[in-house]
Amino acid sequence: MHARTVPLAAALALVASPAFAAESKELAASAQAVLKAHCYRCHGQDGAVEGGVNYVTDLAKLVGRKKVVPGDPAASRLFKRIDDGTMPPPGEKDRPSAEEIEAVKKWIAAGASTGDAAPTRTIVASGDVYNHILADLETMDRRSRRFQRYFSLAHLHNAGLSAEELQTYRNALNKLVNSLSWGSKVVNPVAVDPLKTVLRIDLRWYVWDATIWNRVLQEYPYGVLEDTTAARAASVGTLTKVPVVRADWFVATASRAPLYYDVLQLPASVTEVEKLLRVDAVANIQQERVERAAFNGSGISRFNRILERHDSAHGMYWRTYDFDEPPANLGDRLNGNLVPDPRNVFAFPLGPAGLAEFPFKHAGGEAIFALPNGLHAYYIMNANNNRLDKAPQAIVSDPKRPDRAVEAGVSCMSCHVTGIIPKADQVFDHLAKNPKAFTRAEGDLIKALYPGKDAVIKSMEDDAKNYAVAVAKTGARVSKYEAVSTITLKYEADLDLEVAAAEVGLTPNQLREKIDTSETLRKHFGALRAAGGTVSRQIWLQAFGDVTRELKLGTLFLASLNGPTNADNTGELDPLESRDGSANQMAFTADGLRAVVASSDRSVRLWDVEGRRAVKPLVGHTASVWSVALSLDGKFAISGSMDGTARVWDIDSGREVRKYAEHAGLVSAVAFNPNGKWGVSGGFDGVVAAWKVATGEELWRLEKQGTVTALAVDPTGAHVFVAANRSVHVLELGTGKPVRTHGPFRAPVVSLGVSPNGKWYAAGSDDGTTRVWKLGETAADFTLTGHTGPVRSVALKDGKWVLTGGADGTVRLWDTAVKAAPAAVFGKHGHPVVTAAFLANGTQTISGDRELTVLPWKVDKFMGPRPMVPPERIDHPVGPPDTIPYAQP
Repeated sequence: MHARTVPLAAALALVASPAFAAESKELAASAQAVLKAHCYRCHGQDGAVEGGVNYVTDLAKLVGRKKVVPGDPAASRLFKRIDDGTMPPPGEKDRPSAEEIEAVKKWIAAGASTGDAAPTRTIVASGDVYNHILADLETMDRRSRRFQRYFSLAHLHNAGLSAEELQTYRNALNKLVNSLSWGSKVVNPVAVDPLKTVLRIDLRWYVWDATIWNRVLQEYPYGVLEDTTAARAASVGTLTKVPVVRADWFVATASRAPLYYDVLQLPASVTEVEKLLRVDAVANIQQERVERAAFNGSGISRFNRILERHDSAHGMYWRTYDFDEPPANLGDRLNGNLVPDPRNVFAFPLGPAGLAEFPFKHAGGEAIFALPNGLHAYYIMNANNNRLDKAPQAIVSDPKRPDRAVEAGVSCMSCHVTGIIPKADQVFDHLAKNPKAFTRAEGDLIKALYPGKDAVIKSMEDDAKNYAVAVAKTGARVSKYEAVSTITLKYEADLDLEVAAAEVGLTPNQLREKIDTSETLRKHFGALRAAGGTVSRQIWLQAFGDVTRELKLGTLFLASLNGPTNADNTGELDPLESRDGSANQMAFTADGLRAVVASSDRSVRLWDVEGRRAVKPLVGHTASVWSVALSLDGKFAISGSMDGTARVWDIDSGREVRKYAEHAGLVSAVAFNPNGKWGVSGGFDGVVAAWKVATGEELWRLEKQGTVTALAVDPTGAHVFVAANRSVHVLELGTGKPVRTHGPFRAPVVSLGVSPNGKWYAAGSDDGTTRVWKLGETAADFTLTGHTGPVRSVALKDGKWVLTGGADGTVRLWDTAVKAAPAAVFGKHGHPVVTAAFLANGTQTISGDRELTVLPWKVDKFMGPRPMVPPERIDHPVGPPDTIPYAQP
């Protein structure tokens, strides 16, 4: 027994020794250098994806994806290809030496160490995506923002894809969007974040508009409306509810009909397509201005095929005539004689019907034509020239597609990787060998339409060269493994736990835990819990609505609820409007008995808290309402809307007493000065203004402040606090002059609050943090963390007690002397909390959520035996009520 265990112990000690570790690292570096020198150019460089392998220098992935079997070179597919000389391909002149091959072998035999530990990957959350989008929009002119749309690779980055793999996705996206364009130039999406996971396009680059983008969103299964300031600001700036879609989904879906046709704006008939291209096919054939090639065995078509080239407005237009396979026994007879089948192009090379006395009889065909930017578009049609999404498999097939059907777009790209595939004509030679098969007139016409294989192949090669030049501009390359079709197959593959988790912004362990605790998710995705378990993409899509609800990702987008578009058809007039009457913000009276509610259904309502009903509507706004405030005496309310106005209301009468209409977009924040005679408003148009409630006259106005997301007025009348561009600005209330700026922070500031004595102020952010400052100081005294979503509301008692309400549905009471955790958490809300406030009675808080549930909370027991001192009032003090029942945390 000891004779056997001693060598094992010695071996383990050797593996753990520094010398062995150093040797393994050296072997890994040597092997990686060989792969970089001889394999990387085709398998990763610039996103090249030959063989579907674009990670050849990522040693960990080679092992994880079983291209390499540690300890066994003979079983390792990578090494076998190198050793037998098939990789690099035989045509490559620069080949690995015997020493280099031996280096790879030694590395595998020694256990295939991955060398240095991979650096910790920065996770890009969905909130980060919107932060990047908002930051990008803020760099451009406001009029340009409505044309911007975005694609995200964040979930793929989070799933661990290498830089080379991600570049393949960018190449595919670049090629596809430009292949769906009627613009005159190739213009590639622009990365807007350091990791290049968020990519921007301008609709004008490709001659798209809101109709095209909304057509994309009709198919988009992952549209989630997030309850963050950044997401709302991005929607307002771009004028669309969903300004970003996943790049891999887009590549896999917009490359396939019918979405392919619709984004490219192709009509229902190829005859109409020819009109767009200024091609008169009938006249061209009659005037012998075409080049034809006909042959058997195209590789796609099961029988004969004719290719026909026309000049077009943008270069070339090729179409095919494809044929049914004729039956073995021909039943048609004419005058008692057996006649050739009109599906045989060697007997009937002229046509189509109407253009020859004895025309061929085709069953359909495909068209390939140059777009203005030099890339190619594709079209499949039946014998009547009407559009088809898929070609009949009895005629043509695509072995790479799951159902083997040729699909317009992706199948054509996969096949025509070089553009037009050179095919030699056989009819011209057939005529030469069988001159008596046709009349002299027919023979002359055949020679005119079929100029011979050399002439046609030259045209094909010239068109292919032009296409290669255009493809190179997208960053992709003409090769056997075309980027769009490769990424489409990757997207359509089954999901494992790692990929599924990345798609919902979780780690694999977190998703496993969610599945374990959710009966709904267990039914759908229980297979993911097992080692190596997968689910199909179709099941994942089918259940994504349940995933969204169970994981509380947000509100699932419904394309049918899109609103009216603006005049230039680049977006919705109000992308934030909804019809459900949910609350966006509330302002409570000091006694907590009433609230004024701002809603995205255009309404402002006076709400009876105890009765849980609307007392009266405040009618006037013509778009969704997102901000509201009450004067300290409770007599007036002010609201801000997407219609660009701030409106002042008399609470008793419900009458509008003033409209301030000097904003050019969403009025996202409003407030009164302490005596209620001034209104202060801020908007996504970058404007902050103070104005007289009585007349609407401006007292001061600041422009170009960025996207204003929140503001709060000091109850002492000294300052106004403004959140914009992820920063907090302290201004003089009387003049608007800047006093101090904090930030920029990682995420936008959602909410602001000021203590009654004006000595403390706080800011809640989209990332769940709350910062508290003492007036006059630059650094925050406290940073409070704990919310798992945006902090939608913040209120202060003094520098010690802070109340926050979050989109995670919780209200938290913080003792800033204890920074590790909140003093108490109130979790009775089932929906995002939009407003939370201290009541004047000194014993309670009150909070309201999106679904108009308003709940009080007894907090004096957390704050000590003595009741809270009622907030300082400038005027019209309100005594503490005793009528609101307590709610327990």
